[in-house]
Amino acid sequence: MTNINLRSRRGADGPLGFLVALPVWWATIGALLVLGYWFWSLAANVMGSTRGTQALLAGRDPEVARRELLSVALGGYAADFADVAATERGRAVTRDVNTTVDVHAFPSPDQVTVQVRTLTRIERFYPRPPEAGWE
Repeated sequence: MTNINLRSRRGADGPLGFLVALPVWWATIGALLVLGYWFWSLAANVMGSTRGTQALLAGRDPEVARRELLSVALGGYAADFADVAATERGRAVTRDVNTTVDVHAFPSPDQVTVQVRTLTRIERFYPRPPEAGWE
């Protein structure tokens, strides 16, 4: 029987080393997949919101531009983010995405929350101060 000395600098080799390392690799790869999906969906939603705001300022439909970018970036997962953007318009356009998405990967949490907010100022001349006061 092999004794494991935790203070030793010598690693376990053979089948014992594989059995010790396998759960660590399993958990690490699972965490990287979940975090990778979360960061990728955050980046796609930020870019989609920015593109939608630019389309709104150019006089086009902002949701078409946002959904096109999301469908390209997220593929089949874009349906989770299709109708979750809220838009406020004034001297600046603010877009919010705040949703919880189910994740079907093991080992991972059951749900991941995605929160995105973008702000784009409308650059033009305003002869008076804003009605709500200065920002």
